[in-house]
Amino acid sequence: MENAYRILYLCILFGLGIGILFSLIRAIRGPRVADRVMGINMIGTLSLLAIAVIALYGKESWLLDVSLIYGMISFLAVAVLAMTRINRKQPQEAETEEHYE
Repeated sequence: MENAYRILYLCILFGLGIGILFSLIRAIRGPRVADRVMGINMIGTLSLLAIAVIALYGKESWLLDVSLIYGMISFLAVAVLAMTRINRKQPQEAETEEHYE
């Protein structure tokens, strides 16, 4: 039975790797900034899942703590990217509103 779990974990890791690859392609190609941020967020989420599966595969419980910390850092990174994008867009919107008045 343990051999079946090992095969299952490896298949899951392979699927997560393919998902990370497609998310990387979306993050690079865009076309919009929102698509890029979503791709980066998806890479972070899939990486977190991969670390959790590796923890189960290797029977290392400390890796679950690492995955939780990685999830928090990934969330903060996406929040900072979103706030940076919002702060860049606001002055441009103010200029267009003044232009039309």
